[in-house]
Amino acid sequence: MPSPDGERSATTASLERFLKAALTERLGYKAAALFFAIVLWLVVSAEEPSEQVVPVRLEASFDTGRTLTSARPEIRALVAGRARDLIKLYDQPPVVRRMVTDDAPDSVAVDLRPADVYIPPDVDAVVRDVQPRSIVLVFDVIATRRVPVSSKAKVAVFDSAGTTTSALTRVVPDSVTITGPRRVVNAVPFVTTVDKTFTVAIHGTADFVIPIDVKQLPAGVRVQPSEVRPVLEPSVTNWLRDSALHTALRSK
Repeated sequence: MPSPDGERSATTASLERFLKAALTERLGYKAAALFFAIVLWLVVSAEEPSEQVVPVRLEASFDTGRTLTSARPEIRALVAGRARDLIKLYDQPPVVRRMVTDDAPDSVAVDLRPADVYIPPDVDAVVRDVQPRSIVLVFDVIATRRVPVSSKAKVAVFDSAGTTTSALTRVVPDSVTITGPRRVVNAVPFVTTVDKTFTVAIHGTADFVIPIDVKQLPAGVRVQPSEVRPVLEPSVTNWLRDSALHTALRSK
């Protein structure tokens, strides 16, 4: 009879031959079998129902007079469907579309529901939930309005006898158009001219322009026109005319 030690040796040798054959023989067939097993597993997994959280793209439509100043919010949706369909959503993200009308305020609150999330037509999936349920869009709205002009300029009229200084009664135009972000434009009550004294000779003319002091305007606000013309006090105008006439008569 074979001894127990001989039986154990035979069993060990048989196991070694089996393992060697498993690792070295017919490798091509075994690799193909493994490949098809993996493919079959992937196919079956792709058909299995699944749920995933996917990013959602926001498409906000608004007029050209608005600029979105807030960061676009991060929206995510819980979507249920076959795994192969859900994978497509990373290349074709779901979309939420919103239109902001011209008369909407600067800050617009938008409520979101699962039904608001648009899924591409070639994807068979259902939106179960969307987060957040509400977002806020903040805009800079461009506005235009007329504001009065306040003059800080003065006029100094001089001749050989001396100099007289006069304030301006008004300027033309007496109002200008300002354009910029609506909340800023609405807070501007008026604009001012530069604080400067202009000199006018008797034999000269009072026809000159005075710049608007644009440095005093808030950032982002433009003014049109940027210059105005002075209208002198009647007494100064008469004085210029009479002095010029008197000088002309003396020269004859």
